[in-house]
Amino acid sequence: MNHYKIPAPFVVSFSGGATSGFMLRRIMDAYGGKLPEDSRVVFSNTGLEHEKTLEFVHEIESRWCPVHWIEYDPETKYKVVDYETASRKGEPFSALIEKKKYLPNPVARICTVNLKILASAAFIMDQGFDDWNNAIGLRYDEPRRVHRIKGDRKAETVICPMYHAGHTLIDVESWWNEQPFRLGIPRWMGNCVGCYLKSRGRIEMVAEHEPEQLDWWANEEAKMGKTFRKDRSFKGIQLQVMNQGRLYEDDGTSIPCHCHD
Repeated sequence: MNHYKIPAPFVVSFSGGATSGFMLRRIMDAYGGKLPEDSRVVFSNTGLEHEKTLEFVHEIESRWCPVHWIEYDPETKYKVVDYETASRKGEPFSALIEKKKYLPNPVARICTVNLKILASAAFIMDQGFDDWNNAIGLRYDEPRRVHRIKGDRKAETVICPMYHAGHTLIDVESWWNEQPFRLGIPRWMGNCVGCYLKSRGRIEMVAEHEPEQLDWWANEEAKMGKTFRKDRSFKGIQLQVMNQGRLYEDDGTSIPCHCHD
């Protein structure tokens, strides 16, 4: 059985990462190199992805298949963009915070739900899909995340073909090492670079290597007079790393964040 030959209609939720890129290629190969007409590849841009993530998505759509770029819109749930017009300063996320009047946090994770899940579902329904399979890039070595994931709408069936095919991070890295292009950021950084779900050690690594990636997060906390987490602030981490260096260890091998959970 080829777990990548997903019954259509289906959606490939492409995060812009190496794992979901591997999954997309396998699904394409299962269909002889070209996806069926009743399928869509969707990249939900939050405006906070690394620029190299956007370049990677654009490379894939240039080489492999069409990718539908969407962003959250507070009035229409989503809007369609492309590589050139995609937000790069957190605009969709800022619009969500402005509408909700509070910052997301580890308990009320409104960002993933609104910026990705609901925006994507609204787009797919406008494409004429009444029900569909949604392929998520979770691997065999992420069983806890696979068993926790759930679809947000009754019309959607979430599937994890990489898990059922037994593919792990080693398979992903080995495959990409043989390709003519790949994602240009280290795995530890992740696509949503400053995500508040990451460990403090991981955020300190970002503050050390690309501190500007935390500016939006610090500015939103300043505007709201609140923090994304009770145990830390982004400005505090930036200042600490600038003046004292990193205080928490993180070797970069742990999961960057767990937005799918």
